[in-house]
Amino acid sequence: MSDETIESIALAGAAAIQRLIADRNALRNCISAQQQDLIALTTANQELLERLRLFRRLYLEFGSRILAQLEQFDRLTREAIPSTARASAPEDDTNLIALAHRLRPNNGVATPTNGAAS
Repeated sequence: MSDETIESIALAGAAAIQRLIADRNALRNCISAQQQDLIALTTANQELLERLRLFRRLYLEFGSRILAQLEQFDRLTREAIPSTARASAPEDDTNLIALAHRLRPNNGVATPTNGAAS
Protein backbone atom coordinates (compact mmCIF):
# COMPACT_ATOMS: atom_id res chain seq x y z
CA MET A 1 0.00 0.00 0.00
CA SER A 2 1.15 3.44 -0.80
CA ASP A 3 1.29 6.30 1.63
CA GLU A 4 -1.50 8.04 -0.28
CA THR A 5 -3.80 5.02 0.07
CA ILE A 6 -3.14 4.73 3.78
CA GLU A 7 -3.72 8.46 4.21
CA SER A 8 -7.00 8.37 2.25
CA ILE A 9 -8.18 5.37 4.30
CA ALA A 10 -7.25 7.20 7.51
CA LEU A 11 -9.10 10.33 6.38
CA ALA A 12 -12.15 8.27 5.40
CA GLY A 13 -12.07 6.55 8.80
CA ALA A 14 -11.79 9.90 10.60
CA ALA A 15 -14.71 11.28 8.56
CA ALA A 16 -16.76 8.17 9.36
CA ILE A 17 -16.02 8.60 13.08
CA GLN A 18 -17.04 12.27 12.89
CA ARG A 19 -20.32 11.29 11.19
CA LEU A 20 -20.96 8.66 13.89
CA ILE A 21 -20.30 11.24 16.61
CA ALA A 22 -22.62 13.75 14.89
CA ASP A 23 -25.33 11.09 14.51
CA ARG A 24 -24.95 10.12 18.17
CA ASN A 25 -25.27 13.76 19.26
CA ALA A 26 -28.32 14.26 17.04
CA LEU A 27 -29.93 11.13 18.54
CA ARG A 28 -29.16 12.34 22.06
CA ASN A 29 -30.80 15.68 21.27
CA CYS A 30 -33.80 13.89 19.79
CA ILE A 31 -34.12 11.66 22.87
CA SER A 32 -33.86 14.68 25.15
CA ALA A 33 -36.62 16.49 23.24
CA GLN A 34 -38.80 13.37 23.29
CA GLN A 35 -38.28 12.98 27.04
CA GLN A 36 -39.32 16.59 27.59
CA ASP A 37 -42.39 16.03 25.41
CA LEU A 38 -43.20 12.87 27.37
CA ILE A 39 -42.96 14.74 30.66
CA ALA A 40 -45.24 17.51 29.34
CA LEU A 41 -47.75 14.99 27.98
CA THR A 42 -47.73 12.99 31.21
CA THR A 43 -48.39 16.15 33.20
CA ALA A 44 -51.22 17.15 30.87
CA ASN A 45 -52.64 13.63 31.08
CA GLN A 46 -52.62 13.74 34.89
CA GLU A 47 -54.37 17.12 34.86
CA LEU A 48 -57.02 15.79 32.49
CA LEU A 49 -57.55 12.71 34.65
CA GLU A 50 -58.01 14.90 37.73
CA ARG A 51 -60.52 17.07 35.88
CA LEU A 52 -62.35 13.96 34.70
CA ARG A 53 -62.50 12.62 38.26
CA LEU A 54 -63.82 15.98 39.48
CA PHE A 55 -66.38 16.09 36.68
CA ARG A 56 -67.53 12.53 37.51
CA ARG A 57 -67.84 13.35 41.21
CA LEU A 58 -69.81 16.53 40.49
CA TYR A 59 -71.99 14.66 37.99
CA LEU A 60 -72.80 11.97 40.56
CA GLU A 61 -73.54 14.56 43.23
CA PHE A 62 -75.79 16.46 40.84
CA GLY A 63 -77.58 13.25 39.85
CA SER A 64 -78.06 12.32 43.49
CA ARG A 65 -79.56 15.75 44.25
CA ILE A 66 -81.92 15.49 41.30
CA LEU A 67 -82.96 12.00 42.37
CA ALA A 68 -83.59 13.22 45.92
CA GLN A 69 -85.70 16.08 44.58
CA LEU A 70 -87.66 13.70 42.35
CA GLU A 71 -88.31 11.43 45.31
CA GLN A 72 -89.39 14.41 47.41
CA PHE A 73 -91.68 15.56 44.59
CA ASP A 74 -93.12 12.05 44.40
CA ARG A 75 -93.73 11.99 48.16
CA LEU A 76 -95.38 15.42 48.13
CA THR A 77 -97.62 14.55 45.19
CA ARG A 78 -98.60 11.29 46.88
CA GLU A 79 -99.54 13.21 49.99
CA ALA A 80 -101.50 15.77 47.98
CA ILE A 81 -103.49 13.20 45.99
CA PRO A 82 -106.37 11.51 47.84
CA SER A 83 -105.80 7.82 48.47
CA THR A 84 -108.63 6.79 46.11
CA ALA A 85 -107.02 8.62 43.19
CA ARG A 86 -103.61 7.10 43.95
CA ALA A 87 -104.97 3.58 43.91
CA SER A 88 -106.27 4.02 40.35
CA ALA A 89 -102.83 4.27 38.70
CA PRO A 90 -100.28 1.88 40.30
CA GLU A 91 -98.32 1.57 37.03
CA ASP A 92 -97.36 5.25 37.36
CA ASP A 93 -95.69 4.46 40.69
CA THR A 94 -93.94 1.49 39.16
CA ASN A 95 -92.69 3.61 36.27
CA LEU A 96 -91.43 6.33 38.61
CA ILE A 97 -89.66 3.79 40.81
CA ALA A 98 -88.08 2.14 37.76
CA LEU A 99 -86.91 5.55 36.53
CA ALA A 100 -85.43 6.39 39.93
CA HIS A 101 -83.54 3.09 40.00
CA ARG A 102 -82.15 3.67 36.50
CA LEU A 103 -81.00 7.18 37.37
CA ARG A 104 -79.51 6.31 40.75
CA PRO A 105 -75.69 6.33 40.61
CA ASN A 106 -74.19 2.99 41.53
CA ASN A 107 -71.00 4.14 43.27
CA GLY A 108 -71.79 3.70 46.93
CA VAL A 109 -72.86 7.34 47.41
CA ALA A 110 -75.60 7.49 50.01
CA THR A 111 -78.83 8.58 48.35
CA PRO A 112 -82.33 8.53 49.79
CA THR A 113 -84.32 5.53 48.67
CA ASN A 114 -87.94 5.64 47.56
CA GLY A 115 -88.98 3.79 50.72
CA ALA A 116 -87.15 6.26 52.98
CA ALA A 117 -88.72 9.27 51.27
CA SER A 118 -92.32 8.03 51.72
